Amino acid sequence: MPIAMGSLRRTFLLGGAALLAAPAIVSSAARAQAARTLRFGHVHPPEGEVTRGIVKAAEVLQQSSGGRLRIDNFPSSQLGGEREMLTQVSNGTLDLCITGPAVLGSWVRPISILESPFLASDFDQVLRMFGHPAIQAASRQLAEGRSMRPLEPWYYGTRHMTTRDKPLRQPEDLRGLKMRVPQAPLFVDMMRTLGAAPTPMSLGEVYLSLQTGVIDGQENPLPTIAANKFMEVQRYINLTGHILVPLLPVIASATWTAMPEADRTLVAQALREGAKVSDALVRQGEQSLRGEFEGRGTQFIDSDRPAFRRALAPLYERYEEVWGRGVFAALQAL
Repeated sequence: MPIAMGSLRRTFLLGGAALLAAPAIVSSAARAQAARTLRFGHVHPPEGEVTRGIVKAAEVLQQSSGGRLRIDNFPSSQLGGEREMLTQVSNGTLDLCITGPAVLGSWVRPISILESPFLASDFDQVLRMFGHPAIQAASRQLAEGRSMRPLEPWYYGTRHMTTRDKPLRQPEDLRGLKMRVPQAPLFVDMMRTLGAAPTPMSLGEVYLSLQTGVIDGQENPLPTIAANKFMEVQRYINLTGHILVPLLPVIASATWTAMPEADRTLVAQALREGAKVSDALVRQGEQSLRGEFEGRGTQFIDSDRPAFRRALAPLYERYEEVWGRGVFAALQAL
């Protein structure tokens, strides 16, 4: 991971630059606290990059706390879809979840801009965005108004569209296709703007829906496509590269405020170590998976990305009031 990315990460946690910079020392006050297990629910498969990052975070936290703090990992939508789990985090019945800004936009709409199409050129740029006043304000809204505190972002990859029967060279090729999207208004509006029929569903439902023809395609980064075996039931990977995705771990405000500062430090540091593992695996997969997919007969289509960007102009206009006037252009210029 580039050094710049690591330094950018440390600026993110809401009001917590000093907190995140604190050394990983288990103080006597922390040792005196009662043992605690944090339940971490998410939609990612057990063998996926995100899950492996969470497992690493659990190992680090258990070690750094002397076994007093644990993370219990619940992958594959065991506790519900992303919206259901975020509701649980908000009401304090689930400690941790990890999701994209577009899904979080169901609670605080402006934060969805971080997952808007064709916003960023690389993940370092995404990390810089978290220092922008508009993103800081949206993060505070999540913490103070929705009782879920966002922590440092993880890299999820660049999203591409897959289809079963039809390659997507131009935006008009999407017309009428039933495309799975996350349960997030921005993704629904994106697909509608491109002429597709968006079908929101949890990640765990996608494989069977592709297999049975309930949907014609979906969109995700290459490592997610591989981990969920979508290419067993799809033919084309269309290189739209339309969204570069940060994932945000969110912790229940009730959980966060109940922990002493030393424990917050340990949790934040453990999640940072988990992010390093997940990020590295995602980047490795993005570099290596094309050859593996092509060896199995998958066809890669070089979609006309500028045409897709132009086709989404009405989306940007509609969301200007949601995101704040001029914010998209300001983030794009970072």
